[in-house]
Amino acid sequence: MKVLPLSTVIAAAMLCAAPALADYEQGAVIVRIGAGWVQPDDDSSWLRLNGVPLEDTRVYVDNGESATFTGTWLFADHWGVGLLAALPFRHDLQVGGLPDPNGGPALGRVDLGDLKHLPPTLTLQWFPVCVDSWVQPYMGIGVNYTTFMEEDISNVANDYFATALGAVAPADLNLDSSWGLAGELGVDISLGRDSRWLVNAAVWYLDLDSDTRIRFPTMDGTSEIKTNVDIDPWVYSVGLGYRF
Repeated sequence: MKVLPLSTVIAAAMLCAAPALADYEQGAVIVRIGAGWVQPDDDSSWLRLNGVPLEDTRVYVDNGESATFTGTWLFADHWGVGLLAALPFRHDLQVGGLPDPNGGPALGRVDLGDLKHLPPTLTLQWFPVCVDSWVQPYMGIGVNYTTFMEEDISNVANDYFATALGAVAPADLNLDSSWGLAGELGVDISLGRDSRWLVNAAVWYLDLDSDTRIRFPTMDGTSEIKTNVDIDPWVYSVGLGYRF
């Protein structure tokens, strides 16, 4: 996690000397809506075909974007509970290192498919500056739950499974839901000392990994490819908020 710059905290604290609304005291509720970007720090174990490792293979997860919704309830001065929600993020998937069905060198990245996910995240937040500052940096730590949906295998991947692995019908892709730790840094800046409106910028890091399975029928039954995909994304958001 990145460390909150000391200069930011000092600058915000200096603003406390001027009169302002007591925005961030116990009982305040802040809601925010913004644009969000997910940047995976991805990795995966080698793919295993029916239990046999395919050496030097791995899955890649591309970036995604969507709308984010966040909220904070301050249960005490300087302390709050934060929630990150979003519309589904969509990601393209690729797989690298698959054996060449023609006997040549291992293939480069091949289009595997795409998926959507929702990453609701609950955090305990700390607001270090005085409650009447109109600049409010914060940090938090908590837990993330990610669920996957609409996992689709591409035509390119289905063609490979048919040619190289004897698939006789399209494959199914499934990623297990994930629980993991989460951390966040953010800042709210009021649009004027007496305004309840604010601008917000925030970043989260999510510990996110999922057991992944690809199944497809063959003449001899069903074949299965398994791997564990570490997505571990950075989530960035900028937007507007309102304090109640």
